Amino acid sequence: MTVAKRNDAYEIARVAERFHLGADDVAGIEMAVGNTRRTYGRIEALAEMVFGAEPAPAVDWTVERIGGADEHHAWMFRSEDRRTLAGPLAGARLVVKDSIAVAGVPMTLGGDFLRDFVPSKSALAVERALDAGAKLVGTAVCEDLCYSGSSFTSVTGAVLNPYDRARSAGGSSSGCGVLLATGEADLALGTDLGGSVRNPAAWSGITALKPTFGLVPYTGAVATEFTMDHLGLMARTAGDVARLLDAVAGYSDSDPRQAGVPAMEGSAADTLKESLGGLRIAIVDDGFGWAGSDPRLDAMVRSAALSLTGLGAKVNAASVPLHKQATDIHAPISCEGGLATVFEQGTQGANHLGVYDGELARAFGEALETGAARLPLNAKAALIAGTILRGESKGRVLALAQRLRRVLRAQYDAALAEHDVLVMPTCPMLPHLLPTGPLPPAEHQRLAFQMHDNNCATNLTGHPALSLPCGLIDGLPVGMLLVARPMQDALLLNVAHQIQTHLFACPTPPSGLARSRGRLMEISHD
Repeated sequence: MTVAKRNDAYEIARVAERFHLGADDVAGIEMAVGNTRRTYGRIEALAEMVFGAEPAPAVDWTVERIGGADEHHAWMFRSEDRRTLAGPLAGARLVVKDSIAVAGVPMTLGGDFLRDFVPSKSALAVERALDAGAKLVGTAVCEDLCYSGSSFTSVTGAVLNPYDRARSAGGSSSGCGVLLATGEADLALGTDLGGSVRNPAAWSGITALKPTFGLVPYTGAVATEFTMDHLGLMARTAGDVARLLDAVAGYSDSDPRQAGVPAMEGSAADTLKESLGGLRIAIVDDGFGWAGSDPRLDAMVRSAALSLTGLGAKVNAASVPLHKQATDIHAPISCEGGLATVFEQGTQGANHLGVYDGELARAFGEALETGAARLPLNAKAALIAGTILRGESKGRVLALAQRLRRVLRAQYDAALAEHDVLVMPTCPMLPHLLPTGPLPPAEHQRLAFQMHDNNCATNLTGHPALSLPCGLIDGLPVGMLLVARPMQDALLLNVAHQIQTHLFACPTPPSGLARSRGRLMEISHD
């Protein structure tokens, strides 16, 4: 069998010591361990007989490793899609975050921890986008193991902001945001645990939707915490995000996150011409005035929200009392959930009936066993802090955070019972300057996570949240965050579309002029 056999007496003694068991407590257990090992071996043999050897990926695209050697350090692999394309997304250039499986394309997770892993099957959302006619153009650099909301941790080098190359592009879906902003791709699929498609949307001047939890299947993307993982959709405009959503949303029994999620009614793209007349917009005061907020940015987002009255909406104020504590509530859940899902279960999770990727689990587990030193700083911190604090708290703090999460969700629901859309800044500050050398650990973590203040709340609650540009300050984009009731993703896309059509369309960054064809890309099938 593939699991290396060890000295069972030694291993039993090691585990017994961990759980404070004496020799008498474990007497005779060596036989049980051996019997169970033999059962594992029979399962491997049975699986090989039933499933056969895993075939080499059958792909219709070539793969070229770029490894961040491009202008903005945004490409991981470029591909040339040789398929004949047809469908509602025909010809749209799709780039995929380096933590989402694409058949035949190595998946590095933005680091050198996971080496030589090549998925044999694409993530379900990738398959759906390709089936709808999207053209695969490659995979994009992401932050190392996705443990950062900035863009300086990938081992291939910092991803550079297309509006100012000295600044962060936002992360962890960092390369996706830049490739869209510069016109090198039209659509992108990312992941979002605490803002990882919305951060780059805000700082790179594009549009990104974290859909209602479970609306888009996560199958084939590397998991971190099963109750907060979201597949995120990205494009320059809300119209293109809507068409991508139509292509990839929908139930699959491969993803346990989708249990109980209703089907999306109608087409998101078909709602884009609807008026905002009578729509109830609320500016969430709790999303402004953070310790690190830029007051100019706060003022711009408030002004942009108030300008929606010119499109027929009614704009008021609202409060979500626990919103400013959402980052604290998020921490124990992501820390202990990530400890279990990522480090103890090889990114597969457990106790669910969805699809498990045994090859990825083995590759990750072997890498962890032999190369934990290659983990990025933030992942090491999560592994060690999660292990220590779970042991100290015996799970009590995690349970308290989950209880507070339910209160936070109820408060969002209450605000959205009185209003249709909630508004706040996506990130409270402008893109920070990229570090030019090694950072002390505390500063490294501050820069990696400071932008999450408003975003992580809706990963806890599951509400759809969309970021779109609402203006420029010092030539840098400012992101506005829109939140709606579950399954009202199309409403958010329509609001964003009306803003981009009538109020503000983000200008192409100077570095993207040559490739953008001088206009916002819209796929039209009218």
